[in-house]
Amino acid sequence: MTSLVGRVVALLAIYLLVLTSLAPGDILVGTVLAAAIVAASRPRRGSPAVGWARWTVALVGMLLSTGREMVLGTIRTARFALGSTTKPDFVEIPLAARSPRAIALWGVLTGEAPDEYPVDVDEARDVLIVHVLDARDPAGIRARHARTRQRWQRHVVE
Repeated sequence: MTSLVGRVVALLAIYLLVLTSLAPGDILVGTVLAAAIVAASRPRRGSPAVGWARWTVALVGMLLSTGREMVLGTIRTARFALGSTTKPDFVEIPLAARSPRAIALWGVLTGEAPDEYPVDVDEARDVLIVHVLDARDPAGIRARHARTRQRWQRHVVE
């Protein structure tokens, strides 16, 4: 129980630091969000237990990876706005048996970078559809998303 409270407090602290606020409403919203994240990320019965340290490393790695993609996406967007010869298009990323929580996490993290926007989940074709500003290398985009999922996201939500 103590580790759960510790996780909630740690996530709440990050939330408040990002907001740079100690307003009671922000504390309340942050606590609710942190508790929901901790509850949603707990392993279910019958699934292999994910240790606290491994989960924390995966969460930090996922956040750093997302931050890196946000910076690179901002650069790619600026290049596009300045007249780069990119090819905006849709890219289909294999669903790869993601759970609904993993799909939701993928959508949020993908949408953080300004050059990529999650559009749809096509369960019939088993793909996630994302719009990218530079779709000249769709295989590379798929590979990047697969690496991120394999390295970080699956340890956080699955």
